[in-house]
Amino acid sequence: MSENSITTVVTKNDLKHAFKELNIKNNDVCFVHTAMRKFYYLPGGSQTIVSALKETLPNGTLMMPSQVSSNCDPATWEYPPVKENLIQLIRDSMPPYNPQTSQTEGLGITPEYFRTLPDVVRSSHPYLPVAIWGKNAHQIAKIQPLDLPYGVNSPLDYVYQHHGKTIFLGTDYETCTMLHYAESVINRKTEACSAATSIAENGKTIWTKYQNVDLDSYDDFNELGAAFEKEFPTEWQTLQLGSGIIKVINTRPLIDFAKKWFIKKDRKFGNTANQL
Repeated sequence: MSENSITTVVTKNDLKHAFKELNIKNNDVCFVHTAMRKFYYLPGGSQTIVSALKETLPNGTLMMPSQVSSNCDPATWEYPPVKENLIQLIRDSMPPYNPQTSQTEGLGITPEYFRTLPDVVRSSHPYLPVAIWGKNAHQIAKIQPLDLPYGVNSPLDYVYQHHGKTIFLGTDYETCTMLHYAESVINRKTEACSAATSIAENGKTIWTKYQNVDLDSYDDFNELGAAFEKEFPTEWQTLQLGSGIIKVINTRPLIDFAKKWFIKKDRKFGNTANQL
């Protein structure tokens, strides 16, 4: 048998059954992260994943991250960095954010597939938009703030306020966008950021400034997740499906735990706004 032979198959019905086993209700608010390759082989791929989620949540709300990671000041790029004499050329030439056409970057195939669907709404933030389907999608997308885009009144705030669930399909806490909500509501220092938002009459790109917290302060999301699971073993469930793992987490207790975790670190490292 070839090393690359298909030895397991996960179907849409398998996914739906797993979601039921993991206590996902038809009216839940769910924020989903995916690593489709972990479920090899999945006939239909992203289409199957999204269909299974939608059919599980007919009266609920489904969200996926939809960031445009290249839509930030090229002077801050590190992987790779930009030669100084090319920074302004990139700024002037960067296509501005368009909710309908700007590609989701760095998150895999499924979030990009999801955001292109005609019944999915994408929020307006030029760097950190969220793709949303289902109940109240248009209202949620409309009010995402420019400053602190993952904080109060953001789609992540909606998940928290409505006792939503975070779903990992083959991923782990390292990918957990919801933890950025905890970072955004604890009085952390902010920093100036910018993103391409429109085109001037001369054809050059206009960049808009906004404030955000440093979302990469500690690189400790998996450590945080392990500590949370140890302290709150009843607030999460996991199930193996084929060669992949599905994990469903009650978001509110996770965020409440994460806020305390980050506050402690921010105080230790002087990362709190107006810290004496």
